Amino acid sequence: MQRGRLLIILGIILGVATLAVVAFLLLQGGGGLVSAPPTPTPAPPAEETGIPTTEVIVALQPISRGSPFVAGSIGRRPWPAANVPPDVIADEAETIGKVAKTEIVQGQIIVRSMLADLAGAGEASFLIPLGRVAVAYPINRQTSVAYAIQPGDYVDILITAFFLDIDQEFQSTLPNKLSFIVPELDENNEPTGRFTLSEPIDEGRFEVVSDNPAVIFPREAQIPRRVAQLTVQGAKVIKVGPWIEPPPPPTPEGQPEGAPTPTPPLPDVVTLAVTPQDALVLLWLRQSGIYSEMALRSAGEENADHLTEAVTLQYMLTRFNIAVPPKIEFVMAPSIKELEQQQPVVVEGTTTEGQR
Repeated sequence: MQRGRLLIILGIILGVATLAVVAFLLLQGGGGLVSAPPTPTPAPPAEETGIPTTEVIVALQPISRGSPFVAGSIGRRPWPAANVPPDVIADEAETIGKVAKTEIVQGQIIVRSMLADLAGAGEASFLIPLGRVAVAYPINRQTSVAYAIQPGDYVDILITAFFLDIDQEFQSTLPNKLSFIVPELDENNEPTGRFTLSEPIDEGRFEVVSDNPAVIFPREAQIPRRVAQLTVQGAKVIKVGPWIEPPPPPTPEGQPEGAPTPTPPLPDVVTLAVTPQDALVLLWLRQSGIYSEMALRSAGEENADHLTEAVTLQYMLTRFNIAVPPKIEFVMAPSIKELEQQQPVVVEGTTTEGQR
């Protein structure tokens, strides 16, 4: 009997100890057991639902208007055949060289009406970066960096302007023309009591020359003061040449077959994408007749901001340490031939006129 009671007590002690260990583990684990997430039930295949499907090209991510179709932005997905649009594209390759013509949301089917040529006529707006506008800029061999400008390049605009002194009220270049108010004389050189204006002459400058008062007049027009400066920066080249190519000239009658094709003319215009404010700058320069040309930027410097100093005659003298030559009583002639073209020259007792 005592032995049986002892076994019962030991069993009770072991049971209590086991319950205590389990309770301790539950308290340490946050008060509950972690259960594995339920395994999702896969959707039944289309064949099992009885709805026929076909593969279509859809947007795997949102594609903004004007953006190219890059790798990973589109992919194939099954789609109910009854809901497939008629102009759906059949292959991702159809998007090569295309941009989105409209905003495309994620999961939307890609159809041909959503595509635009990257550089097709009439689709220039898709090539303009946001916040910019496109303007036409005339070019020639010099202003286009020897026709090195290509679509996708970035250029700066250099200008050269000339300054002239003007009459602030008349807004005309100096010197002014002036006439004196003089009394009108009759045939006997007697004053008539009326006044008239003298013949107009250039406005001069009063000076005393050799103790004699004199009025000095300019012998020629003003010499303009030239300045060169960098203006518009980071303009993107959208296209070189016109967007609509002119038709080829008709073949002259009687021209033999196999005659060489005429060389197409060199482009005379480019399309630049600039800020709206810079577009006004280019318009003002062109209409003001200010000379300008492009400087091609190095690849990778599209967003560089260059700070330059205006180049004037004084700048050239100071930077390159050019000394102003003094006035002396003789000059160095480049050659006798050039002197002969200017004036007769005495050579060995005879003039060059006589030699000729």
